[in-house]
Amino acid sequence: MEMTDVREDLAAFRREVSALREVVSALREEMFALRGVVAPLREKVTILNEVVAKDNKETKKLKGEYAALHDAMVRLEQAIIEERTTRQTVVEDLRQEVRRRAAPSGRPQGKITKAFHDVTAQTEPQPSAHSDVIVQTEPQPSADSDTTVLREALRTVTTFDAPSAIGEDQLTALLQSLPHLEELTVRVPSFGTGRWLRLLPTSLRTLYVAGPEMTEPRWPGWYGNGLSVSLQGVAADTISHLATELGSRITLLVTDAQVTTIPSQLRDAIIRVGPNTIILPAGVGDSELTELRSSRETVERLSVSTADLPRLRGQLPEGLKRLNVRGPEVTEPSWPGWDEDDDLSVSLQGVAADTISHLADLRRTVRVLEIYDCPDLTAGSLEPLTRCPGLWWLTLSGGVHDAVLDSLSGCPGLKVLTLGNRQRPAETAFTAAAYTRLVKSCRKLQELWLHCTADTGQAVLTALKEADLGRDSDGRPRIINLIVPEELWRQLERQEGGRVTVYPW
Repeated sequence: MEMTDVREDLAAFRREVSALREVVSALREEMFALRGVVAPLREKVTILNEVVAKDNKETKKLKGEYAALHDAMVRLEQAIIEERTTRQTVVEDLRQEVRRRAAPSGRPQGKITKAFHDVTAQTEPQPSAHSDVIVQTEPQPSADSDTTVLREALRTVTTFDAPSAIGEDQLTALLQSLPHLEELTVRVPSFGTGRWLRLLPTSLRTLYVAGPEMTEPRWPGWYGNGLSVSLQGVAADTISHLATELGSRITLLVTDAQVTTIPSQLRDAIIRVGPNTIILPAGVGDSELTELRSSRETVERLSVSTADLPRLRGQLPEGLKRLNVRGPEVTEPSWPGWDEDDDLSVSLQGVAADTISHLADLRRTVRVLEIYDCPDLTAGSLEPLTRCPGLWWLTLSGGVHDAVLDSLSGCPGLKVLTLGNRQRPAETAFTAAAYTRLVKSCRKLQELWLHCTADTGQAVLTALKEADLGRDSDGRPRIINLIVPEELWRQLERQEGGRVTVYPW
């Protein structure tokens, strides 16, 4: 073979090797990118596996509690049957007593016609020519005697279970005869407009309103000296009726309905939503906080006023996962959108910025923090977050300035950051440069959820593409996911590139 042919073959081989190197380099880049995507997925799978394992454990626990509860309910139903039997016996005894008192001693009691009464009621009756027997009766007592005795008996009744067939007018009339009532059960068909609520006596301590499908009542218990109310299987407008007619009399409300807005009349009441959610009024007593902590119920969500937050130190229920802290003007609690394992997720609504300083005193690891409508948020007010090393998800709603973003450099474990307000995107006041500095300082930051104007979104995307994002803790090229509202995503999706990927919200 000629040397020229050898040289040509060698040159061709070198070109093939060079091309293969470029292919391998491209494949390596794709592998790095895939690892960046797979890593967070693996984290989520691990989290899901842990959640499933915990759910299985909770299911076994709930089955045991359900069996105990079922036994208790069987005993309760038997007690109710016995109580109703006793009531019927008492009423029958009252009726017998009425009859006994109405009948003259040694003489039969019965009805007589007016004509017969007129004949036999003469002062000196004469023997009949056709009979050797004289029959004499006395006038019957008033027909209202039985009713009078029953009314007196009703005045002593303290517990009443209204039949489902009773109408609102009948219930209204009946309540006027029950001045010492302490416990009342009412079915939804009787509820009507709720005007009968105005007639509830001041002695009433417990009101239970049940829907048509409810067969096992859940009593609310007592709190304070006011009225405790339990709602099961009823429409949400029932709460409005209660708030309007009873107002501040209610100190405890237990309901299985989804409460989104707290009526102003119920701001001083403890509200239990289902078995695991409690909304506490401002200024709740220390004894209630202690009882809350030791409660056998699994309290997973708790809403408290900002004034009561410092008092929760060491008082949080062990199973609590979501804590909402609301300012004085908040009527609609916003619960944190994520909870993880046994750690705590917190949302702050309409509170002063210094409220953040109390989070580290809760003696729980705060993993998720969402802050809404906090107008005096400053770099200094976020400084206490450096004492929350477990924080990995942070939401700052509203106007956020460069100094605020720079202060987040003290949160090295931050992985997810949400900025701005979707309804008011123009409030976003930070610059793309500050955003880039934050991404560089928080090396674990992976997802950026952003509400802003189109110009700000474009500037942030451009700055991130041009920045040296470095590598993650595993040495892989770092990838940033930028999540924006769908209308903004349509404008930015074609401009993504480098280490930045844009997703719609």
